[in-house]
Amino acid sequence: MAPWTMKASYKTLPSCVPGVFHGDKRIPKGYLPVVLVREDEGSAETRVLVRIKDLQEPCMAALLEMAEEQFGYGQQGVLRVPCDAQRFDHVVNMGRKSKVAT
Repeated sequence: MAPWTMKASYKTLPSCVPGVFHGDKRIPKGYLPVVLVREDEGSAETRVLVRIKDLQEPCMAALLEMAEEQFGYGQQGVLRVPCDAQRFDHVVNMGRKSKVAT
């Protein structure tokens, strides 16, 4: 399977790696490509890389359940999550802050 390539017009999220790589198009170890789908803007999509360890957070589990409900388990290709970039960043940061507080 070919490495996942990304567009040059990505938003930089503090908790996620933006999708611009110079030279090497491979996904860094420990990261998962995710497409954030914002339906209220005509299915606008934002592609980000998420740290795999962030997927273990309870608040992230809710987003993954939403993805399962909307897109099903049989998604082909990159994981799609029904969430805009700002909300996704907020959820990821909440998970990290709760981990630091404990």
